[in-house]
Amino acid sequence: MNIKLGIPLVIAGILSGCGFSEAPGQPPASSSQMAVAVQNPPSVSPDSEELWQQALSAYQNWDEEKALQLCNRALAADPRNYKALSTKGIVTAFHSSPEKGIQMIQQALSIYPDYTAGFYDMAMALKLSGQYDESIQWFLKVLKKDPANTWSYYGIATIYADRGQKEPALDYLRKAASLDPDAVKAAASEQAHFKHFRGDPDFQKILSGK
Repeated sequence: MNIKLGIPLVIAGILSGCGFSEAPGQPPASSSQMAVAVQNPPSVSPDSEELWQQALSAYQNWDEEKALQLCNRALAADPRNYKALSTKGIVTAFHSSPEKGIQMIQQALSIYPDYTAGFYDMAMALKLSGQYDESIQWFLKVLKKDPANTWSYYGIATIYADRGQKEPALDYLRKAASLDPDAVKAAASEQAHFKHFRGDPDFQKILSGK
């Protein structure tokens, strides 16, 4: 149950603390795309499900406005579509207001508390809002259910790196790189999170794969 999407926008944009313009040319991605094994999730009407899928496609193609419109249509068709609520929340967190996005993701999780993709969306929205300790806790909730989730390890690594805490930063970066070496190394080599470690031999070992 791992995200295999190259360098998702949530990594290139949100984790850098910037918006969609941070990494042009890279496809956006929502954690709602994770294939999550769940037990007895609430049913979603077929029409609402289809609209949500279209919202994800719009989001992947950098069209946040269209994604929000489609999420709204999905929710009009089924107000309890927790997937659409969570996706709308993370898009809103990117697009305008992390706080409003968090509220929407909370609504999604109130409908389906076991929604692992919602855990990830919450971690990202909290990071956008500057609630870093809380963000780490939600990333850890993802990893508890999906131990091979590359970008949750990476997300935690960036928080520690921004704080200048080398050991936990590189520990989580190493775990992320072991799961998706090319994408993680590309992100870590380009992003400002790890700028203070550029000349560090331990950091370079991770990039070189040694």
